[in-house]
Amino acid sequence: MMMLVNLLFATILLSRQVVEAFLSINPMLDLATHDPPQHHHSTSPLSMALGDFTVELQKPLGMILQERDNDSLGGVQVKELVEGGAAATTTSIVPGDVLLQVNDSDVSTLDFDSVMDLLISLDDSSPARLTLGDGLGQLDMPKNVLKLLKTTEDAFFVDGVVRQAVREIRKRNNKLGDLLNVEVVIGAGVQEEEEGKRGQVRFFAIFSTGGASSYSCNVSATGLRLEDGKIEIVYLSAAKDEGLGQTYDFI
Repeated sequence: MMMLVNLLFATILLSRQVVEAFLSINPMLDLATHDPPQHHHSTSPLSMALGDFTVELQKPLGMILQERDNDSLGGVQVKELVEGGAAATTTSIVPGDVLLQVNDSDVSTLDFDSVMDLLISLDDSSPARLTLGDGLGQLDMPKNVLKLLKTTEDAFFVDGVVRQAVREIRKRNNKLGDLLNVEVVIGAGVQEEEEGKRGQVRFFAIFSTGGASSYSCNVSATGLRLEDGKIEIVYLSAAKDEGLGQTYDFI
């Protein structure tokens, strides 16, 4: 099966609001000299955002889609992957990812039926280029968190650790339910070690069980940047704020 995976879990720029907030705390840093490393840059014709990535999949795509939880946004998201299907073999697509573009067509605000009609009409003989995103949007990093970081590269790295931690939770069938969104990053630290850059983060995430109710969890994660630039989560746990305060260890 033809398949080309182009992972872009972090791209050219953090939101200007985040960068400007960082620079207001660290005025000696020049934005132009602190761009993220080149492996974060996208060559996709779509204007990529943090958390977006592209894959090429041969039909059948091997994923079940559903309307997004937030009806006002429109669009569709991945509900689940078919075991052994094309989407599952990429190892990059996880439940909760939002479908943004199919080949050159923007589907980010289309209704479910329109997206399905477009997918059905695709040529079976050639792979489809899909652009997806994690649906998290701009992460909320307060100034007290940004003060803990020395450079904008550290801010990019922390952003990437949070997003990769979310992906690790979403791809697991866990008792906490579906991770819907990240409320706020409440702690972050970055260290340079012999094995690579290590980032520790804490954030509040919103979970939902069966779509009937939602609640907040305190998530802690540690990520390590590998030689190829990807981030590996080496520690991941979540604690419920309500009820008995149970802690769930994922990694």
